[in-house]
Amino acid sequence: MLRQRGWEVKENQNEILAIYYPPPIEEAGGENYGEASQRYYLLKFIKNGDLAYLDSALLIEEDKVIRAMSKDEVELWLESLIGG
Repeated sequence: MLRQRGWEVKENQNEILAIYYPPPIEEAGGENYGEASQRYYLLKFIKNGDLAYLDSALLIEEDKVIRAMSKDEVELWLESLIGG
């Protein structure tokens, strides 16, 4: 099964979507993960001129929202995205 890893960024006129694909827990633990579903994090930013503001951050698995994340939870990711 082909799995995406790392960051993917998509941008349109009004928003930026940053998607992070972490390694599966099984793979990180050295186990065979086979057909395990892939979780990913979706960060949505709203553009306002030259700036973009975090609108939402979601943990998703099998196209279903597992939970919404707070801005504090994604602060380190945001800093890594902007190089801060």
